[in-house]
Amino acid sequence: MSLREQKKKETRCRIFEISSRMFREKGFENTTVDEITKEAGIAKGTFFNYFPTKESLLYYFREQKEEFIRTIMNDQISLGISSRQKIENFLVQVAEHYEKERELLRLLFFEQKKLLLTTGHEKSCHSDKRKKHEFFINMLADFVREGMHKGEIRSDADSKVVAEILYAVYFHSLMIWLHSEKDYSFSKDMSAKIAIIFEGIGV
Repeated sequence: MSLREQKKKETRCRIFEISSRMFREKGFENTTVDEITKEAGIAKGTFFNYFPTKESLLYYFREQKEEFIRTIMNDQISLGISSRQKIENFLVQVAEHYEKERELLRLLFFEQKKLLLTTGHEKSCHSDKRKKHEFFINMLADFVREGMHKGEIRSDADSKVVAEILYAVYFHSLMIWLHSEKDYSFSKDMSAKIAIIFEGIGV
């Protein structure tokens, strides 16, 4: 990465970090681009060079989250551990990451949902989500098939169905955790549920 590219990346990250803090403090709707640029010490035009609208910050957050998920998942592929441990490591590490940003995740998730409803882009967004869900499920299915090949998971299990169950449990648990007013560990919740699932598919 060139020095110019590195500087651009740092500026983008700084804008997002400041925006995120202000969203947490004031709310998304009550935070203006003028306030963000003033806090970041940049011109308004600079902000729009990186983010065409304030709402585009929501999509950037989603992209960052998806990139992190892919990195964690790819990190597990070459590890010499059981498939169950790979699956648990992946889902628990993602959950631990979310725990650090719970309020921001909750805020941006619901703001993005509201934005889609008001702009009428639900159909295209649902199509995009299906593709991302399929990627997520297919990677989990690869781990499951690896476990079946090693004799760690029942050979009569359907790898795609197991992956879909794991994903459904993860996504449902995430939504419950985001909506809940209780302060509990999402990562421990996921770890316990994974253990229950493997009681059924393990050997």
